[in-house]
Amino acid sequence: MSPDPENLLGDWERRVREQTELTTELSRRMQEAEASETSPDGEVHLTVDHTGSLSGLQLTDRAMHLPADDLAHLILNSSRRAQARMAQQMAEVARTLYGSGSPTTALIADAYRSQFPAAAGEEGERR
Repeated sequence: MSPDPENLLGDWERRVREQTELTTELSRRMQEAEASETSPDGEVHLTVDHTGSLSGLQLTDRAMHLPADDLAHLILNSSRRAQARMAQQMAEVARTLYGSGSPTTALIADAYRSQFPAAAGEEGERR
């Protein structure tokens, strides 16, 4: 006995609807995601959005008295740490929606991790 075409079509429509809902929720969560980082001594506090772009920057008065090269170094390192944190957050969002063993989770986690890798030796500096 062959499967009923209407049941097959109904199952297919249900799967498409579920995947559309998951994708919409993933997109919403990704758009809302932010990651913040503060430099080790607190001179710089910044936030990046889901693309890793700087979306907020606060400098203390002490930061304004640093040599320009030192301040630039603090901003760049803090930004890289925030981006690496964003990569972790995006992997967690995907795991929550699709599960740990999902190819979609692996794709998203790998894409963010390769774009925003954690810098060696900076793990202990996170705040």
